Amino acid sequence: MPKLTLYFSPGACSLVPHITLEEAGATFEAKPIALKKGDQRTPEYLALNPKGKVPVLLIDGRPLTENVAIASYLAKTFPNAKLLPSGDPEAEAQALSLLAWCSSGVHPRIGAFFGPQRLCDLPDSAASVTRLAGEDTAKNFAMVDKLLAGKGWALGQWSIVDAYLYVFWRWAGFLKIDVGGYPNYAKHAARMAERPSVKRALAREADAQASLDKAA
Repeated sequence: MPKLTLYFSPGACSLVPHITLEEAGATFEAKPIALKKGDQRTPEYLALNPKGKVPVLLIDGRPLTENVAIASYLAKTFPNAKLLPSGDPEAEAQALSLLAWCSSGVHPRIGAFFGPQRLCDLPDSAASVTRLAGEDTAKNFAMVDKLLAGKGWALGQWSIVDAYLYVFWRWAGFLKIDVGGYPNYAKHAARMAERPSVKRALAREADAQASLDKAA
């Protein structure tokens, strides 16, 4: 089994592989970085990921980036954990389609709330950016809610897709976005919060945040 090291930032989208590694029962080293301090822009970190983002998964020292790629790798490395569908090409493709949508469709829109000035630096533009991000996020959350109707997990059984969806729900809470119109999504988040893998990942992230705050 390769040596795995996860670079993550508490509360960021790196929670997706963090939960997944716990779900797989993997042995891994967790290395937190402080995005607010700019750890992602240090020469040492940029040598691992020139994009200056989390997550990074080191596989025997070799960096792998992007949640969709890391998800695919972990699913194939830990097949017994059944992290994604396997053996059925269409089911596999549908899972990757949802992960790709999470990464390229949902993530950028809700993520715009955290730094609207990075998308448009014109005077007084932040309000317009967040308004548009809010409209798109509402549409995306409605699609997630419909996807989850009548079932416990996005693909019928637990998968990495559920970890990604859970991150967005947590962000909505941080951002105080009104989520009252998404009852299926709310139930999904409650189920996620009860999973041992999620509890372990969140506990580690809380400890890491406390250590980062103390060092600041």
